[in-house]
Amino acid sequence: MKNKLTAALLAVVMTASLLVPSMTAKAADTIYNNKTGNQDGYDYELWKDTGNTSMTLNAGGTFDCSWSNINNALFRKGKKFDSTKTYQQIGNITFDYGCDYRPNGNSYLCVYGWTVDPLVEYYIVDSWGTWRPPGGSPKGQIQVDGGTYDVYETTRYNAPSIQGDTTFKQYFSVRTSKRTSGTISVSEHFKAWERMGMRCGKLYEAALNIEGYQSSGSASVYKNNMTVGGSSSQGGNQGGNQGGNTGNQGGSGNSGNTGTATGATVVQCENMTKSGQYTGNISSPFNGVALYANNDSVKYTQYFASGTHDFTLRGCSNNNNMARVDLKIGGQTKGTFYYGDNYPAEYTIKNVSHGTGNQTVELVVTADNGQWDAFLDYLSISGAGAAAGAGTGSSSNTGNNTGANTQNQKLIALTFDDGPSSTTSQVLDVLERYGVKATFFLIGQNVNSNTMAIMQRQVRMGCELASHSYTHEDMSRMNPSQIRNQMEWTSSAIKNTVGVDVKFFRPPYIAVNNSMYENIDVPFIQGSMHNDWEAGTSVSQRVNSVLSSAKDGDIILLHDFQGNSQTVDALPQIIEGLKNQGYTFVTVSELFDKKGVNPDVEYKIWSNVK
Repeated sequence: MKNKLTAALLAVVMTASLLVPSMTAKAADTIYNNKTGNQDGYDYELWKDTGNTSMTLNAGGTFDCSWSNINNALFRKGKKFDSTKTYQQIGNITFDYGCDYRPNGNSYLCVYGWTVDPLVEYYIVDSWGTWRPPGGSPKGQIQVDGGTYDVYETTRYNAPSIQGDTTFKQYFSVRTSKRTSGTISVSEHFKAWERMGMRCGKLYEAALNIEGYQSSGSASVYKNNMTVGGSSSQGGNQGGNQGGNTGNQGGSGNSGNTGTATGATVVQCENMTKSGQYTGNISSPFNGVALYANNDSVKYTQYFASGTHDFTLRGCSNNNNMARVDLKIGGQTKGTFYYGDNYPAEYTIKNVSHGTGNQTVELVVTADNGQWDAFLDYLSISGAGAAAGAGTGSSSNTGNNTGANTQNQKLIALTFDDGPSSTTSQVLDVLERYGVKATFFLIGQNVNSNTMAIMQRQVRMGCELASHSYTHEDMSRMNPSQIRNQMEWTSSAIKNTVGVDVKFFRPPYIAVNNSMYENIDVPFIQGSMHNDWEAGTSVSQRVNSVLSSAKDGDIILLHDFQGNSQTVDALPQIIEGLKNQGYTFVTVSELFDKKGVNPDVEYKIWSNVK
């Protein structure tokens, strides 16, 4: 769908960090032609190129709209930003909305906006008319706000934008099932996109948007509460490639170096006390601090009213080598932040146990090998994540928590696709060295007398074998008989070779449809994807992608196809990093069992069991 917007919109029902003043009620205004403005603290816009439109500006973020005989028209209320801050600097953005949505033809109900540097037009689509945007193959799926979204990236060439006619990216999250009310956690989509390699720049706008394209229709947005600032309300429902901060109010009694937003304490690293021979301020890629050598550090004093928090550090490496920064509280090392390249990203260490009262918080380099420098932007502290479960404030980020209640234990499943191959043997060497089990999704035609010994070793090590189809073709294009054959041939090959039953299925290319769900009788598994099938993804990028997005209950998707040596090289750092974060490694079956979750859910593909 073509979108021509020259200015924008937007809306806020501001929370503690942004508050809309009390307004005196007045009669609603109705506009019929292109116009922007601000009402009740919300920026609004009606934009069209041709046709008949009307937009009634009701109280707060609410509005009514209608359109007919149009080419393209957009109606929205939200907030326009100044294009100087990233979404991380602005704080979490959510919309709580409800809409009586009546499209006739092509239309979207979505959150809409732009970023600059890079220039990106983005959509988070909850419902649509006769055509589901934007077409093409998705990059993957994510679970946000209790729903599943397909993620797409497209490119517009010499098209209208907020910077005139130019070339720019479009990002889409499109819900797999329509809805017309609920919560849209915008920042969670941003985080997921960035973990999929879709860079978000400085925020220009975000708004609840009704769009029509060569169609007619009407809508009544009866609720539109936009919240800006604070920590995410997302808990354990972040499947796919999702991460992010969760939880309640962070520490209080902040030092003079800190700024606060609802639910989180944010400390700029350049305002901390610098130590070490080379530590110094930087102005690019952000205003922050560089740690150049071992024992370079920054620190400050933080008051903690409670003893467990999540710590998120925004930073990057100065190049494509892995940078590592240790977190110390009260002189004790609590975990390590990892950054695999020079693109700024957030890395979170969850459920860190520490002392209460005034504590020294330190960020220090101890593993420098002369191949990288660490650039630090800010440290955010929020309440311990809900994913840990109630009453688990004493959980640690180190060790495997052996003997703990397994439903409150931090568990993660490593999985590998496309074997068995000689590379599988190299993966098993690493797993055996660290005493780790994994689940392998096998291609049936790779199961033969030459790979039998590899499979026997997998079973001896306690690993799990599952199906990844027989020929690794797109099964969503097959008829029911072909689908059943792909599954039956693979299951029989595995059973006849090593005597184990297949309990799970991962579709090739993560391409699914209802016919597949109806003809395959084991649970479907996706997992968080880390581009390790691409030769251009470096070892450090693979490591950083896994470690920066890991969450309790995650299924991590990697590949052991013939010659994928970079994943083999990355695996020791991945295992060590996840162990340092407090994870225990289990098979997929064990993950569901220990979390008390039944995987047999119709029409569902799993990436996280939480």
